[in-house]
Amino acid sequence: MVGRPLHKKECGAYARSTRLPCKAKALANGKCKLHGGLSTGPKTPEGKLKALMNLKHVKDKLKRQDPCNIGETSARHSTI
Repeated sequence: MVGRPLHKKECGAYARSTRLPCKAKALANGKCKLHGGLSTGPKTPEGKLKALMNLKHVKDKLKRQDPCNIGETSARHSTI
């Protein structure tokens, strides 16, 4: 199929003020990005930590860190 499809899949969520359906292009789940199409990100501290651990620069930093010196770095910078 070349070119644009004849009929795009629309979101279909209704506006409260106008009572008209949303005409935005729907994603795979049937809703547009404004009406439930995209994730809003992690909410819990566990989810935020899991997302942080998936970042490439965090993974690289953890690989470069020596596992034997992890406890020593925090003790060395202590202000007590």
